[in-house]
Amino acid sequence: MLKEEYWVLNNYFLKYWYLTIVVALSILSYISVFIPPTFFWPAVFASYAIPGVLILNLILLITVPFFKKRLIVFPFLSLLFGLPFMLITISFQSEKGPVKYDFSVLGFNTKNFLKRHSYNGYSQEMINWAAMDTSDIKCIQEYSTKSKWNPLDVAGQFTDNGYHKFEYFAEKDDPEKQQGLAIFSKYDILDSGNVWQSFGSMNAGIFIDVKLGQDTLRIYNVHLASMHLEINQYKHPKHYKSKLKRLISRLKNGAEERSYQIDKLIEHTGKCLYPYIVCGDFNETPYSYNYFRLKRHFTNAFEEAGNGFGFSFNSLLFFLRIDHHFYNDKIEAIDYRVDRSMKISDHFPTRAYYLIKK
Repeated sequence: MLKEEYWVLNNYFLKYWYLTIVVALSILSYISVFIPPTFFWPAVFASYAIPGVLILNLILLITVPFFKKRLIVFPFLSLLFGLPFMLITISFQSEKGPVKYDFSVLGFNTKNFLKRHSYNGYSQEMINWAAMDTSDIKCIQEYSTKSKWNPLDVAGQFTDNGYHKFEYFAEKDDPEKQQGLAIFSKYDILDSGNVWQSFGSMNAGIFIDVKLGQDTLRIYNVHLASMHLEINQYKHPKHYKSKLKRLISRLKNGAEERSYQIDKLIEHTGKCLYPYIVCGDFNETPYSYNYFRLKRHFTNAFEEAGNGFGFSFNSLLFFLRIDHHFYNDKIEAIDYRVDRSMKISDHFPTRAYYLIKK
């Protein structure tokens, strides 16, 4: 009897092998977020497939019952296992009127304030927008300033508007090119420093401590290693094979490097006794080992207080959310938004409003 039941079950799965494979591949892609890229790097690419896997199973959930109702169990199981990923993909919060908050934080990768699709000229519009933004704290990645040239004296414009500053500049061959990260604060800066830095690269992590009423607040600004998604480089068919190999190598190396940088960030925040925010360009989608590791240590502002999908990449791959705000358990996010009005950079600014828990 058992042998007959086994044969029936085996025959059932063989008959619907394509749905069985979809379920198996879905679960494998979900498991990939628990595998460190430094241990098994192909897991990085399996995790990139998660959004497509979720969409495929949603389509199957809708269409399969028209052919055979009992087959709905396959996409249903896949989506059930994928529920945690659906919950971090989209956020639904009730509409808010005027919100009461203690402080606001802007995160913005400004592409060194260069013009859209250009590396030959600076965007005065973007510089003015960033300088006039009224957020209490501004975390700028790919930051550039030149005090000797008024149009690009970004730091001067910010300080004229009442902000204190802490800047990090990458060590480069050309000392005239001051590029890196910066944090601007309306509050007095009590302390500041670097968490890590990469020679010759704008990727780094910095922090400041500010006095906010009776509280001391720490702000981290991070720019993790790039994903190297320069799509225009891969257009010519003649070079597809070599370019694809290079892209895979860059994605692999980038994921591994970001893992090491997150190690340093977690170690640094573990010693912080204050409420803190970690803001920046993480170059990590919500479907990765590195992102889930961050979630185990911090709370994500979009997931708690955002609406919609929170896409922050202003490029062909518009569906990426790689700019994030995280915080510890001494803070509560009240509201989180992606500001799509500033379209010059390849990243949209992100803005969140916070309360310090008493």
